[in-house]
Amino acid sequence: MIASASWVAATHRRRAALRAALTVVPTAGIACAAPRHAGALWPAPPPRDSAAVFQDLLPGRQVAPLGAPDSPWHIFVESPSRVMLDGNGLVLESVPGRRIWASPRLPVAPLEAVLPSQVEELTWTATVRVEPPRRFFVLCELRFAAEPGAILIQPTPFDLQITQDPERPGGGSSDSLSRIVADGREHYWRLRLDATRAELRLNGSVIWSVEGRHALSRITFGETRTDAFHGGRLLLRDLVYVRRPIPATERY
Repeated sequence: MIASASWVAATHRRRAALRAALTVVPTAGIACAAPRHAGALWPAPPPRDSAAVFQDLLPGRQVAPLGAPDSPWHIFVESPSRVMLDGNGLVLESVPGRRIWASPRLPVAPLEAVLPSQVEELTWTATVRVEPPRRFFVLCELRFAAEPGAILIQPTPFDLQITQDPERPGGGSSDSLSRIVADGREHYWRLRLDATRAELRLNGSVIWSVEGRHALSRITFGETRTDAFHGGRLLLRDLVYVRRPIPATERY
């Protein structure tokens, strides 16, 4: 069979097009897409495992002696105020004008290391007693990473006061809440911080919050500040701190 001239010409054209498609083109100055499986050749660094847990003063759990090298607490006492362990609880007894405080060595992270999809939660139970003529007792002092000033939580015989230092973002403030916690009864506290806000709960109810992303730097229990009207007794138990990834279903 003899091929027609038109068929031969068409074949030559197809071969010429194929040769042009297979010609190697110089790549200088041309951006090339990464191979689909480049990740298998150059894997990304593994995600940071930034979960962390601290637990102390729990029922049935051995508590390290205060002042021991392995103690999970920073302690400061000005005599005659005193601090002691009572079973699985930490007791602070303060007198006017004398500071006394205890700060747990929490595995907190710098603000830049806290991922947006993480949450920090700190819970504890506290029994506070303030008796006349005393009027104030500092339950705890909160400090957030990369933020100046502190937030004081102060029970009184008449209310609960939350005070922010003047150097805090937005300026100082003092809120009086109609909650009585200096009554010698046990109360449950929960501090939560995530990418949207920080909030403080008392016995399950939100009593204070601040918008924006914050990270816990330090919490100190006891009389970090004092005067002639300060004094009382704190029994602290069931302290738990957790920093963990937060499922999307929990975010608010």
